[in-house]
Amino acid sequence: MDRKQLLLTNMHTFSIAAKFLSFTRAAEELCISQGAVSQRIKGLEQQLGFSLFIRLTRKLELTEEGERLLHALNQSFDLIFSEVEDIRFNELRGELYIGVAPTFAQTWLLPRLPSFQQLYPSLNLKIRVKGSRLNFQHEPVDLAIYYSDGHHPGFHCQPLYEEYLTPVCSPDYYQQLHAHGPDGNDLSRATFIHSSESLEFDEPQSEWQHWMRQQSNPEWRELDVMQNHCIINHSNMATIAAKSGMGFAMARLSLVENELSAGELIAPFEQIRAEYGYDLICPHGQENRPRIKAFIEWIARETTCWKRPG
Repeated sequence: MDRKQLLLTNMHTFSIAAKFLSFTRAAEELCISQGAVSQRIKGLEQQLGFSLFIRLTRKLELTEEGERLLHALNQSFDLIFSEVEDIRFNELRGELYIGVAPTFAQTWLLPRLPSFQQLYPSLNLKIRVKGSRLNFQHEPVDLAIYYSDGHHPGFHCQPLYEEYLTPVCSPDYYQQLHAHGPDGNDLSRATFIHSSESLEFDEPQSEWQHWMRQQSNPEWRELDVMQNHCIINHSNMATIAAKSGMGFAMARLSLVENELSAGELIAPFEQIRAEYGYDLICPHGQENRPRIKAFIEWIARETTCWKRPG
C-alpha cells in the first residue's frame, strides 16, 4: 500500500474512532481488531506530526487538532458521497434539502413548489423550517433562503428579491383610530406589533424603527414603538394578531399579499424599502451541482415573474 492509500485508510479509521470515541466500537464497525485500530491511529499521528486523541483511563477525547481534522474529513466525505450519488442518479433524482424561514415557506415558497415538482418529479424535497439562520456545519441542508443583508462570507449568495415594509391592521382597527377625531390616524394611539422572525441578528423593533426614520412627520420619528407593544417570534402569527384587531403590525409586503388582496388587512401608510431582502445561500461550489442549480434557476424565474403587492 503506497503512502497516499495508507493515509486515506488511516484517516477513515480515525473518522470512525472519533465518531464513537472508542477504539473498540471502531474495530467492530470496521471488522478489524482493536489493536489494528490503535496501530492505524498511531501511524496517522506519526504521519501528521500531531496527536489526535487524549487517551484517558476509561475514555477518549479529541485534541483540538483532532476536532479540526474530523470537521474537515466530515465535509470531505459528505462531498464525496454526494458526488457518487450525483454520478449514480444524474443528480436530478434523490433528495434536495432546503432550509427556510417559517412564514416565507408558508406564504411564498410552498404555494409555488408544485411547479418545481412538475419539472423534476424524481427529485424529492426535504424542508427544514427554522426562524433563525441555519448552520450548514451541523444541519445538512443543501441550500437555505434567508431574510438578510446579503452578507454571507464563504457562501454563494444569490439575491432573490428586495422586501418592502409598511404598517398593516384590520379595517375595524383603523376605524377605531379614526373614531378619536381628526388625528385618528395618528400612530401614537396605536399598539405596535413586532415580529422577530429572521431577526435574530437585530432587535425585534428594528423594522418599525427603520420605517419611522423614513417618515416626514417629525412626531412619528420620535414615537416610542416599545411603549404599547406585542412581540411575536413568528411573522404569520403577527399577521393574525393584526387581522384580529390587536394593533398595527409592521409587515413585509411579500408575506401579506393574500390578506391585503382579500381586504382582511389594510396598508394605509407609506411603503418603504426594507434594510434586508431574501437571499438564497449555499456553500461555495455547490451552486453548480445539477439539483441545486436546477432549484436556483427555477426560483430565479419565479421571483422575476412575481410582482410584489402594493
